[in-house]
Amino acid sequence: MNRFFPTTTPLVLGLMMAVTGTASADHSESNPNVTQVNPGDTIKVSRIPDNIYLRTQDDPDDLIWDRLPVYRTGLSPAPPMHPSVMLRYDPMDTEVKHLYFQVAKSKDRFYIRLRWKDSSEDRTTAVDQFRDGVAVQYALEGPETSYMMGSGPDNPVNIWYWRSDQEQIENLAAGGFGSTTRLPDQAVSGASEYFPEEIPQDSEWHVVMSRLIDHDGDHQIDLSQDMIPVVFAVWEGHHNERDGNKKVTHNWIMLDNSDTE
Repeated sequence: MNRFFPTTTPLVLGLMMAVTGTASADHSESNPNVTQVNPGDTIKVSRIPDNIYLRTQDDPDDLIWDRLPVYRTGLSPAPPMHPSVMLRYDPMDTEVKHLYFQVAKSKDRFYIRLRWKDSSEDRTTAVDQFRDGVAVQYALEGPETSYMMGSGPDNPVNIWYWRSDQEQIENLAAGGFGSTTRLPDQAVSGASEYFPEEIPQDSEWHVVMSRLIDHDGDHQIDLSQDMIPVVFAVWEGHHNERDGNKKVTHNWIMLDNSDTE
């Protein structure tokens, strides 16, 4: 299986493709291939050529990720939607967490790769100790759905949730705050790796999640549709983040999943 890209491959030629919507280049990045994305923007899902394969299905450090466009978006504290969250909600916390993500599909599989800086590798939940985590949430009924866990049973969301204490992705659904349910069909796979650096603030988590495109089921996102609304959430354990205390994208980012360029 060929993991390398000849100079004539369509993927390499298309790396600098323009994105639709209002996404704009982030000039603060040393990497010119990073594009800043805000809620309401639309970005293009990259296509992995049929003759290109990851070393393993969800390899978070495969060479392929160096060849795909990288997007950056800001996550800020989620509003307290439950009285219990008020006990640990800090209204003075206005820190923006930067999440870098890549979205791609092969002929049969859909991938999201996420990375973010985290100075501490937290894998355990105990008294005053909490694990790290990241989630991707999809609106099943369009962007009119509330990005805060859905708008009720008629406007639910599908959530792919990674937690650092287990090497698997939980496939969840929700129809409003407090309604999160683990789906019987656990069709999403994934893998993660923590990269410690000499300067702890530069350490990073890398997480890949994926699912077969042609997969049906209740409360599963349709990965064949042209436009997919998505938001992200990150939990940093050493900041005492857990449950509804997290940083989130405050409204949907649209993924242009059409096959036209």
